[in-house]
Amino acid sequence: MRALVRKTAQLGEVVAAAFDKAAHYSRDPKQVSRLATQAVALILRPRRPGPAPLRWPALFAPDLL
Repeated sequence: MRALVRKTAQLGEVVAAAFDKAAHYSRDPKQVSRLATQAVALILRPRRPGPAPLRWPALFAPDLL
């Protein structure tokens, strides 16, 4: 089982780290900007909801639904 660890950081720190990391992959400033922007957008994107939880009557008496 994996433990859920939440880390907090200021947005400026996240953006700076994304640009630093993107600079390792390209020397073209436009491409660095695009890579960093995509990385930050991916981090800030809302998580997709998981499957709906089962209601407890469905576990014991499916005919009651």
